[in-house]
This record gives sequence, structure tokens and C-alpha cells, in this order.
Amino acid sequence: MPNNQIISKNPFGLNITLPKKTIEEVKKVAKQELENITVNPFVDYLEENDRVFSGEIAGEIKKYQAQIYTLGQVMREGQPTTTFSMDM
Repeated sequence: MPNNQIISKNPFGLNITLPKKTIEEVKKVAKQELENITVNPFVDYLEENDRVFSGEIAGEIKKYQAQIYTLGQVMREGQPTTTFSMDM
């Protein structure tokens, strides 16, 4: 059995050759289909929402939350505090 090859040089299914014209037509059709694919809506979405993805919006939200807290703190300071009440 040493001279017998179990695996042939051209295994079944891989020994098929396509004509050159067919390969050229496949390339042509593939190129046309790739040109028709548009990624512009996706790119536009990323550009429009860049502030969200970059973290600018999160920074603005934190800034406004700090301003609201500070405003509330100032408003609370102006209210009288009762420490002892004799009301019944």
C-alpha cells in the first residue's frame, strides 16, 4: 500500500475549472452590485449623532444636572428652617 495514494491530487469537487469568460462575468456582476450598495444612510446617521457617540451629550447632561442641583441648593438655603415648634 505505500505506492497507493489515498488522497488524490485533485479531490472531488476541487478539480473543476471555470471558463475565463465566466470568471470575468462574475467579476463584472459583483462589481456592479457592490457599486449599488449604499452605506450613505449609515454614515449620515453616525455623522448626525456624533455628539452622542463622542460623549458630548453625556457631558452636557451632567453639566445641567449640576446646575439644577446648585439651583435647588440655593433655593433651599432661602427657606426658613424650624428647629422647635410649640404649635399643637
